[in-house]
Amino acid sequence: MEKLVTAGSNDTPYFNFDPESGILALGGSSLPENVFDVFLPVVEWLDGYLQQPNPNTVVKFKFEYLNTASSHMIMQILEKFLKLDELCESFTIEWYYDKSDMDMRDFGEELSDLTRFPFDLIAVEDD
Repeated sequence: MEKLVTAGSNDTPYFNFDPESGILALGGSSLPENVFDVFLPVVEWLDGYLQQPNPNTVVKFKFEYLNTASSHMIMQILEKFLKLDELCESFTIEWYYDKSDMDMRDFGEELSDLTRFPFDLIAVEDD
């Protein structure tokens, strides 16, 4: 399976999904005009990854901003990620947020509560 790598922009998130290492990283700012154009390739890639996931998978969310439409897509993607918990020997979700951004921290907590899956909430210094 090929890596999924997109650089992202001011309006679109980056994706760096490496099936060999099992690290699936996504983040940046997400306020695209059409969320489906941005997130559909991710959903399709994840469908393939679910067929033969790395036994040790780590998902790293590192968002600075998500608009409402992007938040809904993250929930859909998160549902796919959670299937990995049953398929992998080790599965972890890390939610990174700027230590001064309590809204992003709260969103990570909310997603963790909604899914009933423990996220590692990790505060980072703003660069």
